Amino acid sequence: MKKYLISAIAVLVVFAVTVGMYAQAQAAGGAGEGQGSQRQMQGGMMRYTERLQAAITEIETQVAKLKENMKAQAAMPRFRRDEEGERPSEEEMAKMREQRMKMQEQREAAVEAIEQQLMILKGRQVQTEHNEAIAELEAVHKLAMEEKAEKTAKYIQDMIAKRSKAFQDTVEKLGIRLRRPRGQGQGGMGGGQQ
Repeated sequence: MKKYLISAIAVLVVFAVTVGMYAQAQAAGGAGEGQGSQRQMQGGMMRYTERLQAAITEIETQVAKLKENMKAQAAMPRFRRDEEGERPSEEEMAKMREQRMKMQEQREAAVEAIEQQLMILKGRQVQTEHNEAIAELEAVHKLAMEEKAEKTAKYIQDMIAKRSKAFQDTVEKLGIRLRRPRGQGQGGMGGGQQ
C-alpha cells in the first residue's frame, strides 16, 4: 500500500508542477517586452524545464530504489523458529539486524533525496513556506521582547538564524534560484538578523 502511495504522490506532484509551468508559460508569453525579453524568458524556461525534468527523473530513480528495498526486506527471513522449532543463532540474528539497519538507512536516504527533489519542483513555494514559518517565529520573538523575556527572545532569534541558514544552505546545495520578496532589505529572510 505504501509503495503505491509514494508512486501516486510522485505522479501528482509531477502533474501539479507541469500544470503550473504551463500556466506560467502562458502568462509569461503575453507579458514580454519585445523579442529580446521573450528570448531570455524562453531560454530561462528551457533551463527551468530541464531542471524540473532532472528532478522528476531523480524522484523516479529514488522511488524505484525504495520499491526494491521494500521488496528485499519483505523477502528477508524473520527471527522466528524454523520448521524444527529452532531459532536462528545469535550470529545469524545479528547479521539480519545489521542488514535491516542498512536497508532502513537506504530507505531514509532515498526519502531524503525525494524530499530534496520535491523542493526543486516546488520552487518559489518553498521560499513562501519558509518565510511563513520565519514570520511566525518573528511574531513570537516580538511577543517575548514585549514581555521582557530576554532569554526566550534570544533563543527564538537564534532559532530563526539557524533555520534561515539551513534553508539558504539547502537552496544553494540544490541550485534553486529564489527571488527576494519585495521590501526585503539585506537583513536576510524575513528581515531577522543573521
